[in-house]
Amino acid sequence: PQAWNRPVKTPRDLALGATLLLWHLPAVSLEYIEGVALRLPEQTEAYREHHTSDTHWQHIEYRTPEGTLIAEQRLDYACSQNAPAFEQHDLRDGTRFGARWENGVYTLIRNGQARALRQPDSLVASSGFNRFVQAEWGALIGGKRIDFDFALPARLQAFRLRIQRMDTPEGYPETSAWFRISAAQAWLRPFVAPITLGYDEQKRLRIYRGLSNLEDGDDSSLTVEISYRYDGNPPATREPALARNEPITTRMRTTGSADCGVHRS
Repeated sequence: PQAWNRPVKTPRDLALGATLLLWHLPAVSLEYIEGVALRLPEQTEAYREHHTSDTHWQHIEYRTPEGTLIAEQRLDYACSQNAPAFEQHDLRDGTRFGARWENGVYTLIRNGQARALRQPDSLVASSGFNRFVQAEWGALIGGKRIDFDFALPARLQAFRLRIQRMDTPEGYPETSAWFRISAAQAWLRPFVAPITLGYDEQKRLRIYRGLSNLEDGDDSSLTVEISYRYDGNPPATREPALARNEPITTRMRTTGSADCGVHRS
């Protein structure tokens, strides 16, 4: 399904992707999670995600099935659990986008361009989405529909989305609760393929189905099913990530109250 592509020119602008869903409430120690992304409908492996997280930060590597690093994302939750500062760098084409906190203002960044967002209480960005799900778990399990504003750095704007519980599909024994994400505006829903999420009894994301936040090798949209494994083991030693040693073109890390302002979630 490529319906996410119709309202906008760049599908990954609207794709939540697995990265914006994965992380639950902050951990006391390092946590390691692996995700295997299968290209749909072919069911062939597209890439793997390797997540490392601590209380206030997160690092994600995206690698080919052969292990080659193709992209990475770094996140800082010091100012907000729902809307972290972050930067994603695609090593294949050099694309960078993300967001930062500065003097209490949340600013979206795309390849050197920047735009400050109006900050509604429901603002969510990148992997902060899963912390948002955790905070609203009881309401969602009870059947409540929740609308929120999702930040889209690739378009320098926010997009109104809706999440609600759905029936659990067959064939996923590791999951116990499923949710559907769709456009909040009724007129957009016929053009936007929903994203579906499967969680286990420990409130951990186990299955993601929808558009990836990465494009395919030919710059086309990529629809995936990602299965997550929580084994607690660190990833195997790999070559240094190139992006980790490059200067960040826009300041991402926000650790002081002067940056966060009054907004902390």
